[in-house]
Amino acid sequence: MTLLTLIRHSQLRRFYRSFSPLFPSSSSSSLKPVTDQHTLLTQDELTEVNLLLPRLCLSNQLNTATHLAITALLTNPPLDAISLSALLDSLASQSDMAMPMSLLTRLKHSPMSQHHVAPINNMLVAAYFRKGKPKEALKVFNWMVRSGSPFKLEEKFCGILVDGFCRSGMVLEALKVLRAMVAADICPHGVLRKVVYRGLLREARIREAMELNKALYCDCEGMNKVVDLLDTMIVNWIDSLHGQITKIPLERDRAKLSEKGSVD
Repeated sequence: MTLLTLIRHSQLRRFYRSFSPLFPSSSSSSLKPVTDQHTLLTQDELTEVNLLLPRLCLSNQLNTATHLAITALLTNPPLDAISLSALLDSLASQSDMAMPMSLLTRLKHSPMSQHHVAPINNMLVAAYFRKGKPKEALKVFNWMVRSGSPFKLEEKFCGILVDGFCRSGMVLEALKVLRAMVAADICPHGVLRKVVYRGLLREARIREAMELNKALYCDCEGMNKVVDLLDTMIVNWIDSLHGQITKIPLERDRAKLSEKGSVD
């Protein structure tokens, strides 16, 4: 069943104007927020959407599936009423982030639907980590915390990121998320502390692991010291990376001079 057929032959036909960006004949250039109480999705309509979304994903019609999800979410249903797992999993498999960012941005600009962004982000970054794409997960985090963002960090989102980065060998990025988390007065729970501790040990940063672990256990109520410690750790780590980058060409130059001297 095509989306056009669904609109013509089901109770979703009254949403035609909301779906208009999917059709060339439409003059509308953007999706319109649905605020009228008479345009709320019924249970039958939600069922039809949930049946259609995975079909669209399987047929690789991801642009259409994304617009359908946006339009349905703009009617402000309970998030668990719409099955987004297949769509988000498919979007996380794409070579670029255009469609997932379109979904997030559209919801961001609809005040009634902004509350859907946090749980969707939880599922999206988890999908990126499952597919071995931690850099894409980092981009979602940066989008959430950029200047002017209306969103507040939540413990579950940060926990997924910290755990995912540590498992992916991106412990520095995990520390950056942890720093933002602590600055937002979110205290890392015991499991997350262990994840960070073990991540630092794997990087042979034993002293930093012990200092941070102690600070997190002692200062969970007053996190300023933890923020300062994380700032210092992050800066020192970045400086050490820069030192390694400049050290490589210097060693190459010395090797060339040594070879030249032996030839002479």
